[in-house]
Amino acid sequence: MSRNKHKSQDKKAVIDIVVTFAGRFDMLEKCLDRLYAESQTIPLSIYIMDIDSPSEERIQNDELFRYQETKDANKNVVDFKTKRFTTNVGYPMGANDGARMGKAPLVMILNDDVELQSGAISEVVQTFVDETVGIVGLKLIFPNTARPNYPAGKIQHVGLALNIRGEPTHPLVGWSPSNPRTQVSRDVWAVTGACLTIRRDLFNRIGGFDLVYGRGTFEDADICLKVRQQGKRVYLNSRTYGTHYTGASQEKRKEGFPLQRNLQIFHSKWSETGLMVYDDWTYF
Repeated sequence: MSRNKHKSQDKKAVIDIVVTFAGRFDMLEKCLDRLYAESQTIPLSIYIMDIDSPSEERIQNDELFRYQETKDANKNVVDFKTKRFTTNVGYPMGANDGARMGKAPLVMILNDDVELQSGAISEVVQTFVDETVGIVGLKLIFPNTARPNYPAGKIQHVGLALNIRGEPTHPLVGWSPSNPRTQVSRDVWAVTGACLTIRRDLFNRIGGFDLVYGRGTFEDADICLKVRQQGKRVYLNSRTYGTHYTGASQEKRKEGFPLQRNLQIFHSKWSETGLMVYDDWTYF
């Protein structure tokens, strides 16, 4: 059920932030703290899509789902709502439903395990001054904590590309954020859905994320190709970044994703369109 927590009477949101959440309350708190801080410089709305989080834990962390007036002294959080799903409907449906809740011209889909750098949202909004840009992604880095297979403080995402086998990859993963190669802002083949911002009119026109991908994977590359079909650019802004814990919800839920099934669906949709560009080598 959606609940309206707060609505400003004199401001309109410049951007709607849709936070997809699946039970990592510790991550959600950090994510929201950054959004509240960002709201001090730009009017925004926050929509939390709670995808089947554990009921008992949700009750224990209820304060995260109630608007906190002290977090927004300038009242720049125009709207704050939560929608709860009692089954795992997946990222695509959660993101689509969240986007429909707002009215701002821009929609950012944000994983709960992403903590944005100060000024990141303003930087994203500024990128859309260029009317040719349809989607904007950010540079993402791993947190400064040691975890197996996740190099602390290194690059997690600077755009998605295709390898020679037609598999979406993260070029330059594990590289230093200070390396000049990772600091290039550029048009890219696609960006990750962990932090993806799109024009609302464009999102509506292409029908949002394709629900055929179920719980998720490859729906982010899919929506980027749909945007490119519309003649708009997919852009990676490396002038700002977010810290991406990566796989936080999966660690907690112990649930996998239909990777092979979804990759086959993705190929069946796009292999004959001319948009499957095998370009991961261009990053190096």
